[in-house]
Amino acid sequence: MEKMHIVNFLRERKKGAYAVLVEAYADIITSTPITLALKIVRDDLERECHEVIELKYFSFAKAVARFKKRSARVSSTKPAFKDAIEENNNRSVPGRFKI
Repeated sequence: MEKMHIVNFLRERKKGAYAVLVEAYADIITSTPITLALKIVRDDLERECHEVIELKYFSFAKAVARFKKRSARVSSTKPAFKDAIEENNNRSVPGRFKI
């Protein structure tokens, strides 16, 4: 999405504006603290549209937390369900023990 569209979306105060903003700047947001990321994003948007952009810290922080929570959930490995035949257990025969 172009930055001008994001700015218009923020200016209209639509629901989900901060979520779109966080997804657009995901690489910056995940690697820096929230206050620094907020300043970087604000400066970049102001440079792009040549006007002052007002971003609310708590709305931005909440959107970042939701994004990080969602991306952590997506990247986790899914458990593999196998039948008893498919399992590779290194168990010995019942009744025998290793010494």
